[in-house]
Amino acid sequence: MILGPATAGIRPSLMNAFQKQFPGMSLEYQTGDLASLSPRLRAEIAAEKTSIDVTFSGAFALLQNRDLLEALPGRIIWPEVAEQNRWRFSKGTGFKWLDREKRYAVQTSEWIFGYVLLNRSLVGPNAVRSWKDLLRPEWKGKIASHDPRGAGAGQAVANYLLVTFGERFIIDLFKGQDVVLTRSYSQVADWLAQGKYAIGIAQVQDRIESLRKEGIALTADGLADAQGYLTGGFSVIALPKRAPHPNAATVFLNWFLTRPGQEAFHRPHLYPSLRTDVPREYVPEYILPKPQLEYVDGYGEDMIAIQHKLGEQVRELLGR
Repeated sequence: MILGPATAGIRPSLMNAFQKQFPGMSLEYQTGDLASLSPRLRAEIAAEKTSIDVTFSGAFALLQNRDLLEALPGRIIWPEVAEQNRWRFSKGTGFKWLDREKRYAVQTSEWIFGYVLLNRSLVGPNAVRSWKDLLRPEWKGKIASHDPRGAGAGQAVANYLLVTFGERFIIDLFKGQDVVLTRSYSQVADWLAQGKYAIGIAQVQDRIESLRKEGIALTADGLADAQGYLTGGFSVIALPKRAPHPNAATVFLNWFLTRPGQEAFHRPHLYPSLRTDVPREYVPEYILPKPQLEYVDGYGEDMIAIQHKLGEQVRELLGR
């Protein structure tokens, strides 16, 4: 059993690609997030009745629950996977481990988040060039965002803005401009496509691109005064302790780290893989790091404690 995100197309993409190579092995995919399911998983591990073999997650949930995870180095055994020169990230070559011990969680994508989404039928070509432009009176009541008061994309962007511009900016933007909030990862783009709002904050790329294919005039732009930060989305893989099918989990882990496994997972998400032989022609240009810019890495253990404190600060500023 695999636990992973509900991204459109991810289930058939993974299942079809895996079973093409391993037709005799069945694969089940359950949508959900480790953060909300960790109490259940903790109880299952204690009772030696674990129901999940593999989990995909963001950084915070995994690092908070590392005591539930199996060490990976002894499980990554296929030569084409273990060769470090097949992997490259912003700080060098090799696997990008999420944890300092380099044992429990491997991040397989790295991309830029922190752009704004614009409905170009409502926003002129030079009307929004910086984050501070969003404070103009004409945008009051016309901005939507993924909710920054809880964990997720909205909070990650708000944390970035808090560090970059300070507390006053967070209050002036979200409260002063009457930003409408949602916990849905697709709602922001849908609202913009319907013309209900002109500007969107913290909308992930798969929904943006599906609407653009329908001819909706949406653009995603990094703004001049804060171009964005590095993230890994749901690209981090880990194995829970006492998995019900440990051998199958090892096979899946190694397959996932091959080129076919990376393509099967990352194409539906529109993530760029950190594996060097995986093509990137399907990845939107606005999430690829620009070589001339230096970005803060929002993932990794050193940043998680900071992100947690910033998230608490954002909640205090905006109210719970």
